Amino acid sequence: MSDLAKVWDIPKAVCPAGSIGWDWDPFDHGRMHQTLARAQRTEPVFYAPSLGHWVVTRYADVQEILRAPDSFSASNANTPISPLPSQALDLLSSGGYALEGIQVNCDPPRHTRIRSFAAQAMNQKRLLALEADTRQLSRAAIATLTERDEADLLREMTYELPARVIFRLLGIPQKDAAQVKAWATDRLMLSFSRAQPEAQMRAAQNLLEFWHYVVALVEQRMHAPGDDFASELLRLRDGDDERLTVNEINSATFGLLFAGHETTSSQSTNTIHALLSDPDLWSALVQDPTLIPAAVEEGLRMYGAVANWRRVAVKDVTIGGVNIPAGSQIIVSFAAANRDPEIFADPDRFRLDRANGRRHLTFGHGIHVCLGAPLARMEVKVMLEELTQTFPHMRLGEPGPMTFQPAFAFRAPTGLRVRPRG
Repeated sequence: MSDLAKVWDIPKAVCPAGSIGWDWDPFDHGRMHQTLARAQRTEPVFYAPSLGHWVVTRYADVQEILRAPDSFSASNANTPISPLPSQALDLLSSGGYALEGIQVNCDPPRHTRIRSFAAQAMNQKRLLALEADTRQLSRAAIATLTERDEADLLREMTYELPARVIFRLLGIPQKDAAQVKAWATDRLMLSFSRAQPEAQMRAAQNLLEFWHYVVALVEQRMHAPGDDFASELLRLRDGDDERLTVNEINSATFGLLFAGHETTSSQSTNTIHALLSDPDLWSALVQDPTLIPAAVEEGLRMYGAVANWRRVAVKDVTIGGVNIPAGSQIIVSFAAANRDPEIFADPDRFRLDRANGRRHLTFGHGIHVCLGAPLARMEVKVMLEELTQTFPHMRLGEPGPMTFQPAFAFRAPTGLRVRPRG
């Protein structure tokens, strides 16, 4: 439970007068890019008093941080920005919540050991074998829209579909999709929003239920293994705690059941919205489906579901000419780095002919690069293929800005109204 209970001893920051950090609203995903673009030009590393973090905006600096786990620890990646009340921590502790930091918020050598086994259980062949299931689920969702004048595509398709795909990987009943999605949203908001104490208590109770659901799943696989992620980790463990402990497998399964679909739901929704916002882009995909992979990468670059991520300096460091003391918390802004004009020409334009589109950092970089990236890419690609083929004239039902969950790390839309038949 250390990722929820940790209280950071943050060194006092010396901020430049008039710092951009006073203007940056980390929860406003609609206007965030304007401030970040200005920061890249004038103050590429700035202090954000609202979160107590240094924010790094340039691609080269972000990449350097992600490549240096000895200097920048991932241990704070999931720590709530609003400390949990003692009652919530007591509830989780007494209830047996025992999630361990083993992947996104873990450092070598432990991270190296656990990731090696997780990579075997989530190899690319296994992930891409889910394409047929993804297409089947996409077509089933689309079938419910064919006679509709208008619908919320997030609610009807992109919200649950990635969870149902992950369920195939984990061997979980499809009937549990809605409940697992609700639990995952609670986990997201607990760590990355300014939740009030009452909401934190409700989220803690739901988190405890989520944890015990996963523990029961792994226990079941111990007695009746199948062809799924948890069963494969148990097979690789082979009864040896030096390889993996049972609770590490519980924690890995929990992490996949949270992160393995929540970001893909948001990513697919963001990408579809971007394409429908420019009818010429949607028409281009209808006329030439071979452009869809490029559209997937541009969606990831411009509107990545993971907008910001965190590290903590383990020693005094200098980033972009700014001296930052050991113990400081740092935000690496993927949203900014992915639009760095030093790397991406015409960075604020969604271009289907971009030669280096895959250089975006939305899936991370270095030792923590996302293991599920091939699966996420495939899911968004399949959804676009099926939607453009079935609804060539689809358009937005409510043109204009999207609204998002108040979570600084994730660009998570609250809805996507569309008119399927135009």
